[in-house]
Amino acid sequence: MTLREQLKLSALCLAAAAASGAMVTLLLPAAQVAQPPHTSGIIRSIPVQTSSIPAPRLKPGYVMSPMGEETSFERFSFVPLHATDELFTALAEEQIAAEDASTWTSETTVALAPPSIVRLPNETTPQLPWQNETALRNRRYTLSERLREIGPSAQERLHEKFVNAKAPWRPSELALVAIKDEKALELFAKPATGSWTFIHRYPVLAASGISGPKLRRGDKQVPEGVYGISFLNPNSRYHVALRVNYPNAFDRRMGVKDGRKDLGGDIMIHGKAASIGCLAIGDAAAEELFVLAAQTGLQNIKLVIAPTDFRKNPMPERHDGQPPWLPALYTEVATAMTPFKAPPSGGLLSLFSN
Repeated sequence: MTLREQLKLSALCLAAAAASGAMVTLLLPAAQVAQPPHTSGIIRSIPVQTSSIPAPRLKPGYVMSPMGEETSFERFSFVPLHATDELFTALAEEQIAAEDASTWTSETTVALAPPSIVRLPNETTPQLPWQNETALRNRRYTLSERLREIGPSAQERLHEKFVNAKAPWRPSELALVAIKDEKALELFAKPATGSWTFIHRYPVLAASGISGPKLRRGDKQVPEGVYGISFLNPNSRYHVALRVNYPNAFDRRMGVKDGRKDLGGDIMIHGKAASIGCLAIGDAAAEELFVLAAQTGLQNIKLVIAPTDFRKNPMPERHDGQPPWLPALYTEVATAMTPFKAPPSGGLLSLFSN
């Protein structure tokens, strides 16, 4: 076999290896190895993706599902916490493998071309995927990845709050009490054996609507009632988010009774300071509740949303246009608030700290 034929065969082998992602060692002919050092050597380590198979072209807003089908981002917007052991572990392992630096670099020994050809624009090293700020902003996190990113600092802040409250760490149950007219969200914790302890009062930086329950999609109302947390969203447009399980059973029953069909949904406790029907509490506070919820378990969290503090204020009178079942709802909310004692000082000072 001639040298030209050997090189052609080697090129075909390298192309096949690039397409499959396999690693191939290229042995040069003895005649070439014996040449002077300046005619062969390492060009440079250039970050390149080993696979030459182009990524599928998808419609905007769509991703490739595990079954190889196009599916909307919305399908993966929220993932139940109980799925982390199976789904997120697999996704995290796949992501780690994809981001292994060894799969993105190659060091190839070939015959040098003339110096005028072997050069990179401006002689700068191309950015790797994780060094691209734009790519990072558009990254889709798994829950475990997000927790690893924000967990250490959030836990440090939480630990300080629990120490100041003289509450044991870690809690087995959590309660969140949102008071709409005071724009406050109170955090309570309970150990496996013991009573509820007030931990911290977070200011609500933004929440739309007025006093009264949410009745339909688009009314921009924050719901009122006793709820749970159904999902955690590590890729929220508002940093991170906890999804409220609105509408709950009571909301649905009253909707059927009133003849209301589209009750709305997607009510969150999230970061930033903008909201339509949600509770925006800023990034730092959202991180703390996000991490604490993941550690405690969503099934162990109760959320009470009240128009006012029923522990010290009377129930508001029902106005014309409000549903006739509103007093019954407020009685339920007031009863649910009873175990959670208002913070000792409660006042303005606690609202200025996160």
